[in-house]
Amino acid sequence: MAPITKEEWDKSQNIVRKVFDEASGRYRLIKGTGEIIEEIVSKERHKAINQQATQGDGAYFQTQLSANLKQ
Repeated sequence: MAPITKEEWDKSQNIVRKVFDEASGRYRLIKGTGEIIEEIVSKERHKAINQQATQGDGAYFQTQLSANLKQ
């Protein structure tokens, strides 16, 4: 195995994918090497994302709470 070249590293850094995080209910932008980057959105879209994330957080908490009660 050899170290990657500057061109190969730049190519991998240019790949950005959108991944759904099941625990938080959010979509995250992930750069080629796993770095999480932020997406610039409007104020209204930011509010909608936060509302959706809060609902996802609540749903996740409820599943964890009910799983702990069953044990």
